[in-house]
Amino acid sequence: MKNIIKEWSLNLKELFFKKIPQELIKMKDFLFYVLIFCIICNIYNLNNQTLNYILKRGVVLEYSINKSQTLDKKALQKKLLDMKFKYSYFDESLEDYYGANSNLVEKVIHIALPYLPKEDKKEAFNEVSDFIFDNYKGATLVDVKLMNENYAKPYASFMKFLTVLFVSFLIWIISSYFIYGNKVFKEKVIAFYNNKKSSLLSFIRKTKENGVGYFLRKIFLDESDNNEKETDITKEIISTIVFVLLCVMAIRYFIGELRWIPTGSMNPTILEKDRVYVEKLEFPKKEIKRGDILVFYPPEVELSNSPLAVLSRLSGIFCKDMAYIKRVIGMPGDKFEIKYDLRIDEYRVVINNKPLDEPYILSKVVWTPCENPDVKYCGPFVIPEDKYFMMGDNRGNSQDSRFWGFLDKDRIIGRANFMFFPFKRINVLTDKYLELNEQKIKGHYIKNLYIVNRY
Repeated sequence: MKNIIKEWSLNLKELFFKKIPQELIKMKDFLFYVLIFCIICNIYNLNNQTLNYILKRGVVLEYSINKSQTLDKKALQKKLLDMKFKYSYFDESLEDYYGANSNLVEKVIHIALPYLPKEDKKEAFNEVSDFIFDNYKGATLVDVKLMNENYAKPYASFMKFLTVLFVSFLIWIISSYFIYGNKVFKEKVIAFYNNKKSSLLSFIRKTKENGVGYFLRKIFLDESDNNEKETDITKEIISTIVFVLLCVMAIRYFIGELRWIPTGSMNPTILEKDRVYVEKLEFPKKEIKRGDILVFYPPEVELSNSPLAVLSRLSGIFCKDMAYIKRVIGMPGDKFEIKYDLRIDEYRVVINNKPLDEPYILSKVVWTPCENPDVKYCGPFVIPEDKYFMMGDNRGNSQDSRFWGFLDKDRIIGRANFMFFPFKRINVLTDKYLELNEQKIKGHYIKNLYIVNRY
């Protein structure tokens, strides 16, 4: 096996340093597509702005201005170009909603900026804000949102197509090499596989002939002779499986585990079929904060304590226990209430008599109403000790604490803090804040904390 791995590594080295470069020289069509892709990226790109746009990495600054004021688009475009934001755009609209500062917003300017990795985000955002404050009296920075599908441009699909084309060609080259390029390597792998397969089948056949005692003697007592080499092979396979299983159980119990999201209750933060990494909170002890996204067993689910059920939970194999993923909204000791604002037709969570700013939710209008007979917990009430009030970001389609009540601390599996699939949505699920200039009054800035980038 070691020789096979060693030879495999040598073949990989030959592949990446000899075979692929030689094949690329021969593949004129492939180089032509790569050249087109590079030219387009260079036309639209500055400090990876094109790539960041494809990945939807960036922010949209939203400013409130007076209804009577008109946006000077040429002046704003010149300002953004001077700041090297070549790949940006802006728009204005009449909207009625609460911004991050909990004030009612009427007319809004949206300015979309791709993420610039080499720039100071705080300084760049404040420079844009200064321009708005100086040209529009009474203007206020009301929110900073993620760049997402709502801010997409028409030619984004073309850029994505070229990216997929490039990756597809690369995968095709590597796959072709492994399938057709090295017949000797392929033959050795097949021979190794056939040898292991025949040995394992032989051991299974003899176990059927001689009974379970034969299996136990060969595996645990190491009874073998020169004519029964399959015992060593089978024992190696079984010991490897046991070792891997123990490692998986230890990692899942002490460090973290991977989870697949089956529903859209956390949309738009986490979408259906996304994959997330869930870190454990007990080893070492980690504090739970408002806004954390937790994976847990809901109160109505009864967990079996049978050895098979415990083993399946620890290993993740054939585990049928239902788990939820929601966001911590109410903390122990909080006075909690959900209120409906008739003025703007919106629901709001009120914590300790103050409206909670929730820029992460899907909609401030589409909620399951408290009048729904299934909704039993809208408040007001005080959350007990060691209990949490959990809600999904998709308030119109989420079976959360509004339906089944408080979450016990001992039902928590862990905290979802990283999304690793799909690749274009790889991100950290922890809110990150920046203190930015919110408003300018008599030459002095009023500052506020904004969620700048959860990704």
